[in-house]
Amino acid sequence: MKLGAVAAAVLVALVVVSLDRGTNIAWSMEQTIEAIEQIKTIQIEGMVVWSPGTVVPFCFWVQAPTENSPLKMRGELANHVMIAKGDKVYECWPDTKTATVHYGPGITDLKYWYKAAELVPWMVREGPKLIQQYAEKWQQSVDRDPNTGEERILATCTYPPSSMSFLLIVDPETKLIEGARLWSNLKHEGDPYINAQKFTYNEEFAAEMFEVPPDTTIIDEKDVVQAETLFEQAEQLFHKDKKYAEAIELYQQAYDKYPHVGVGSSSLMMIGCCHSHLGNKEKAIEFCQKAYREFPIGWEGVIQFYLGGGYMDNGQTKEALAAFEACLADAEGKRSPDQFPVKNAREAIVKLKGEQR
Repeated sequence: MKLGAVAAAVLVALVVVSLDRGTNIAWSMEQTIEAIEQIKTIQIEGMVVWSPGTVVPFCFWVQAPTENSPLKMRGELANHVMIAKGDKVYECWPDTKTATVHYGPGITDLKYWYKAAELVPWMVREGPKLIQQYAEKWQQSVDRDPNTGEERILATCTYPPSSMSFLLIVDPETKLIEGARLWSNLKHEGDPYINAQKFTYNEEFAAEMFEVPPDTTIIDEKDVVQAETLFEQAEQLFHKDKKYAEAIELYQQAYDKYPHVGVGSSSLMMIGCCHSHLGNKEKAIEFCQKAYREFPIGWEGVIQFYLGGGYMDNGQTKEALAAFEACLADAEGKRSPDQFPVKNAREAIVKLKGEQR
């Protein structure tokens, strides 16, 4: 899941609350718009589904634009940080000290950031009316916060175009949101996909919050496209054409030219897989080790599995068992038991231990 999608979903929730569907507490779209237009900053904290069965915390900051400053946004999710400022968005990976810079709202993976910004009432007053056309089954009620005893508005609705349903918690006095939940179904069923538990308004943010750390390697999106093109060509040679020696050449080019792009680490691993198919057992192990040594973060067990396979093919049973165990440890909480490489690693461990008896 891209963090941009999380940002969009939460901000869309901000807009939906502006719908005027009637309640037994005085509350109108105009009041909400007026309240939000007075807001200079918003901080949203909560939990989001990162992968099936795994829920992680997120935090999202928005600073409204002024005459002298563009809209600024920052989102943090697991080890992923997104910083948007003006027409640039930086996709940052603190663990590897790298960031990819994207330009403009047309970027497929990041367009949600800009679309969300456009919908926020301080950007476009008509946003709530547009959402109003599509929201269905709008219901409102009033209850008391179990922690404070204060009255609060509960508003629910469905959004069929995206198969989503919302629960919004609104302060009757300020007309601002206190909490929001989003389900990836139309019936509010199961655990919410996003649970925004805390909204903080008008908190002053440090300027460096919207800056990329100075020791970060910046990667231009054009380099990403070129690296991915090379990688895809190599993947064609590997998976479809079975031309492993030729695939090695393209994987090597992707790594040599763009080592900091995501496919750079994958290219090293795939070179190891190519060597495995060619019967070069030592080379297969060497490149898998190099991939893990240079890029130890983010494999979710995959590189450890291929490294274990290399050791296994080379008759290094002890090393293979250690690699497969590391695969399971790294994938825990990130992949389900029947997913690759978890299932495959368990099967390999059983086979190796059986051969030792």
